[in-house]
Amino acid sequence: MGIAAIIFDHDGTLVDSEGVHFTIWQQLLSDNFGIKFNKQEYLNHHCGTPTLRNAELIVQQHGLNLNPQDLCDLKQQALQVVLNRNPFPLMPFALEALDLGKQAGVKMGVATGANHSEVTSSISSHKLEDFFQTIVSKDDVDNSKPAPDTYLKAALELGVEPRECMAIEDSLTGIRAAQAAGMTCIAVTYAFSKHQDLSLADYRVDNLKQAVEIALGL
Repeated sequence: MGIAAIIFDHDGTLVDSEGVHFTIWQQLLSDNFGIKFNKQEYLNHHCGTPTLRNAELIVQQHGLNLNPQDLCDLKQQALQVVLNRNPFPLMPFALEALDLGKQAGVKMGVATGANHSEVTSSISSHKLEDFFQTIVSKDDVDNSKPAPDTYLKAALELGVEPRECMAIEDSLTGIRAAQAAGMTCIAVTYAFSKHQDLSLADYRVDNLKQAVEIALGL
């Protein structure tokens, strides 16, 4: 089939962030609203989902008398405090995977439901700038995942057709976005993602290096 570009999700795919997001939500909801927010609820409804959408779901599910945007802002403020101390760590084999893609000469980009500052923090902290030709965040599109907008914009900026792209994801939300854009999708099954239904993905692997090897072999 011939892959011209590999487009990576950010949270839970390139960086090990889902555990951080869960811990922040859990503490924020407990401290401010007395809500016991458990890991299974996060896995079932919130993993891989943009923050504002998560805030909307939490307000609805727990009957909070609060504007979802205000809850989203509280969470983002708490996240920024964490990131000011330490960036999200890279996922296992991330550097090896990116080196493989670069050596093969394929174009690479990031398409994420995170905001731009979160992604650029990860990229700059881990010195990944030379690997990516484009970074598309939720701030750059009208509709975030599971809409295909971030992936379509990334393909456009890379100068390739969506059908020539391999998307690498870790969540059902992201898989739906990639496939709605007309891309083939590989799901990486990490600690948080393995509890989700990833059966819609075209391929499923255990780490990023395996994902890039599959993409380059097509």
